[in-house]
Amino acid sequence: MKIALVYRSTTGRTEAMAKAIEEGILAAGGAVNVSSIEDVNVDDVFASDILVLGSSADGAESIDEANFVPFMEDNKDKFAGKKVFLFGSYGWGGGEYANTWKDQVVEFGAEMIEEPVTCLEDPEDATLDQLREVGKKIAAL
Repeated sequence: MKIALVYRSTTGRTEAMAKAIEEGILAAGGAVNVSSIEDVNVDDVFASDILVLGSSADGAESIDEANFVPFMEDNKDKFAGKKVFLFGSYGWGGGEYANTWKDQVVEFGAEMIEEPVTCLEDPEDATLDQLREVGKKIAAL
């Protein structure tokens, strides 16, 4: 299975989460193509079987408006049949943006691997451990 991990991080929190997922995938013997949303190659991402997407909350509980929103809308027809995992961090609110994002991905025809994992502010060790385990699960698909 080909795995693409794409994230957006402004404070380093979501990037730390992405690195934990990558560590889990690699520890389980998998391979993953990691990129920031700003540098993403859309063709490479959608040539993958599994999409791991992470975004910090932007404003009022939404994914990154400048990059992830257009990425999602411009490529919605390419999600059908893909396996997807979502993650991210937020600075206030309750992280509801991840559930809205999940609903969008499912509406686009993708299958969720696990429920989204989010954290308030910096990810705690328990969250990073959880993400490493998710990474191992993804590598085993």
